[in-house]
Amino acid sequence: MLNLSGGTLRKYLLTPIFFILFTTESVRGEAFSSMYSDATIFVNAIEKERPTDTPKLATTGITTPHHLLAADLIARAFWTTSGNRYERIVILSPDHFRRSHHVIATTRQSFETVFGLVPVDVEAVDNLLSDTNLAETSGLFASEHGIGAVLPFVRYFLPDTPIVPVTLSISSTPAEWEAAAELLRKIVTSRTLVVQSTDFSHYLPAPLASARDQETLNVLSDGSPSAIARLRQSSHLDSKASQFVQMVLQKSVFGSHATIIGNRNQVEYAPLSRSTTSYIVVVYTRAAHETSTLRYNDQKVFYFGGDVFPGRWLTAALVQPEKRSQIIDVVRTLTGGGPMIVNLEGVMMDDPPPGLSADLHVFTTAVAAPVLKGFNVVVAGIANNHSFDLGAGGLKEMRRSLSRLNIKPLEHLKVIDLGAFRLVALNFIGARSYAQYPVMRAGDLERLCRMTIRPPVVALVHWGEEYTVEPSSTVIKQAEAIHRCGVVAIVGAHTHRAVSGPASMWGGEFQMTYSLGNLLFDQHSPRASGAILEMRVFAQQTIATRIIAAPNFFDNTNPTSDAMGSKF
Repeated sequence: MLNLSGGTLRKYLLTPIFFILFTTESVRGEAFSSMYSDATIFVNAIEKERPTDTPKLATTGITTPHHLLAADLIARAFWTTSGNRYERIVILSPDHFRRSHHVIATTRQSFETVFGLVPVDVEAVDNLLSDTNLAETSGLFASEHGIGAVLPFVRYFLPDTPIVPVTLSISSTPAEWEAAAELLRKIVTSRTLVVQSTDFSHYLPAPLASARDQETLNVLSDGSPSAIARLRQSSHLDSKASQFVQMVLQKSVFGSHATIIGNRNQVEYAPLSRSTTSYIVVVYTRAAHETSTLRYNDQKVFYFGGDVFPGRWLTAALVQPEKRSQIIDVVRTLTGGGPMIVNLEGVMMDDPPPGLSADLHVFTTAVAAPVLKGFNVVVAGIANNHSFDLGAGGLKEMRRSLSRLNIKPLEHLKVIDLGAFRLVALNFIGARSYAQYPVMRAGDLERLCRMTIRPPVVALVHWGEEYTVEPSSTVIKQAEAIHRCGVVAIVGAHTHRAVSGPASMWGGEFQMTYSLGNLLFDQHSPRASGAILEMRVFAQQTIATRIIAAPNFFDNTNPTSDAMGSKF
């Protein structure tokens, strides 16, 4: 009997030869034999990742490793499917050993596993095989670990659910990926789970593997399937075809959103490894906020909100406990109550002077404090064109008030260490007639580049043109200059409108979220919109982000008619 535990497991899983030595081409009747004879590694992984509360997610797809060295990450992915019932499961894997003559290979034969038989959906397989130009039946599945390694988890979590095993040719082209996705759409229904069995960076030293993982994470966060073609196989991942097909199916069939819940390198399991493999875990759900409650010990999660101005025509609503609680509850549902970073647009004072112009962004501590604490704001960006509306004295008082609330005020060209990452604030928007207002001036970028800041570094940037969602050429140049100073992710504010998602820049080398729009501001839709950015930071200091759309709270507060015609 093969012992798959401890040092023996680590020894053999470090090289692909393992999968040849310990697989079999033999077939028992109409089922492929189990590739593994010991259930211990699977049981241990499942128990290690067992959540306190079983996730209640409408999961439509997962991306999981297929190296059993990372069996716990495979279990993590499958735990997000528990509680669901599916009509069938489509499993996508690379054809590791290049045994297929077509883009798609599949089989009508079922599979034995250490937990029992996994049946194949023969009707769905026949549907694929009807396209003889794209698909073929093959015996390669007897030794294809991209399928075999995940099957015990399929059987454990989703017993008796039939599968459609699919390998995609490693040498296939983007045009063939599109054709494969179109063919698979015939069998992927609203009750299908799509499992993408993929390992990521291969054969690289750990620091370079981490850099390649960050590029891949940025491309995945961007969400554009066409961007996958720019990645390199196998420096970034072992199956660009599987990644492309998964993204197309999730977008076109389900309208689902991706949440990256794991990124780990082989050296975290076997520290002496010189040539490594990386692992990324993704879960797809129809509602973006569903996964905000997913928390794991190997990562830190933060949320960025857009512009927050709890004053002026929002004041009447925010002083009402019921309405205030409703707004807070919605935000905490979107973030799972996680720590939040916002751009605080204005001046917070205990007792503002009377008779201030409506053009000045001033709000009281009594109104703002319960909102900021309710949102779980830990950092308030005050590097913007309105935090100086009452001059240096108002700014100084706001810093003191925020500190009393245990909220860190973040000023222009200042850095806050949040443990998981360092956050720097940059303001490109001037403040009317205040000549000394902190704003980007000649030499400030050079100052940023000279700072010694431990990576990863994230920038909260106040920039751009109001009511725009597309960055200008000037903004893009500013972003590139900021990145050259070591910033890996840029989160923007000021425009009052939210982008649909982060943009992958320079082939994934860094990412830019041009603007999150408004989180809480007295501006109506469709002129204004808002979003929340989730940022997960993993142990190897890589970052994964995603956008969660936020409602316009001002639309529901019955504002006065004066608000409609005001200038902001």
